[in-house]
Amino acid sequence: MTSPSPQQERRRAPRAHGDFPIRFSQDPDAPPGTLRDISEIGLACTSPREIPEMTAIGLEFALPGQTDRHTVQGAVVRCEAQADGDWDLAVYFTEVQPTTRAALANFVAKGKPA
Repeated sequence: MTSPSPQQERRRAPRAHGDFPIRFSQDPDAPPGTLRDISEIGLACTSPREIPEMTAIGLEFALPGQTDRHTVQGAVVRCEAQADGDWDLAVYFTEVQPTTRAALANFVAKGKPA
């Protein structure tokens, strides 16, 4: 009897776990969200507010251990309600500066895989 083959990874880029605040630029007065994982092409986080799928958003964050703030543009590709009242978001990056991409690549390479 043969064992089933493992399911193929669907993500196009490796991700690293994260647990740090992230700001949504379209609502600067809102409380920050909390990052769950991040890659060079996107992230998953929680949000205190619903942001509908396909909404273009700006995000601002500082990677742990760094003082530089990074700003990226993205599109919400998933927004699901959680039992605690927060929202689970997945964001695909549409604009990333080269210095931010390099910082993300370094963070992912050194971080705990998600």
